[in-house]
Amino acid sequence: MEMRHVKTFCAIVKHGGFSKAALALGYAQSTVTGHMKALENDLHIPLFDRLGKKVLLTKAGHQFHPYALELLAIYEKAQEIPQNNDYLEGTLSITSNESLAVYRLPQLLRTYKQQNPKVNIVLETTTNEHAMKKLHEGETDVIFLIGESIAHNDFIIRTFCNETFGWILPIHSPVQENPFRLLQDTQFIFTEQSCGYRPMVDRFLRQSGNILEKTFETSNVEVIKQAVMCELGISILPYIVVQENCQKEQIRFQPIETPAVIQSHVIYHKSRWISPVLQSFLSLLERG
Repeated sequence: MEMRHVKTFCAIVKHGGFSKAALALGYAQSTVTGHMKALENDLHIPLFDRLGKKVLLTKAGHQFHPYALELLAIYEKAQEIPQNNDYLEGTLSITSNESLAVYRLPQLLRTYKQQNPKVNIVLETTTNEHAMKKLHEGETDVIFLIGESIAHNDFIIRTFCNETFGWILPIHSPVQENPFRLLQDTQFIFTEQSCGYRPMVDRFLRQSGNILEKTFETSNVEVIKQAVMCELGISILPYIVVQENCQKEQIRFQPIETPAVIQSHVIYHKSRWISPVLQSFLSLLERG
């Protein structure tokens, strides 16, 4: 039995329905329904009678309610304990796009883990759209995204880093050569359509007036880098992705004309309780 399911149960009773509880908790209604199914399965009893749009407690639900309130009260008191110990305990769930997860977050997470050795970290990579869905439904604590127009009324969105974008070229390509001229003889390698910075790349290429006759698409930036190093094509990526390759003189980076910078963001839910584990992580971000 999970405490978040107990909390959802108490919210349904307090607010008088699934939809009102979902609104109060900042969940999608499907998430509230899923929580109740899981709780009823754990207890092996039905907690609600669903009569059309009305939701009524069963006899078992009435009996469970005071215990649920007591469990929540004990849980909230228990949450205060880690603040008085040397180390926090718990799980920090992070969802990020691939580029940030691979090239920005490891050093940050290393520092966080040194400060909080008893905290378990779960890091998932996915698309911007799926990450925001997970945050909205309470399935992750914090998300990291790259994108131009990221907005949501339920989220607190902060700038994480400024990402410089540029052409990713084979190391032996002519230094003074216009990359668009190279596309006459080679292919452009795209990230997948759902990539957060793909719209910027598409717009830049479209505004250039050049027609791309040969293209290649992949969801993996490591594949793009290896393809460029093997002279299979050229691409546009954030500098952070190829910084190490440029230092090793494996790839050449050439900033695009404009816009060359897109912000990456750290995002969390404004209505959800911030646990000590998450607060410690957000404080680390604020300290830079």
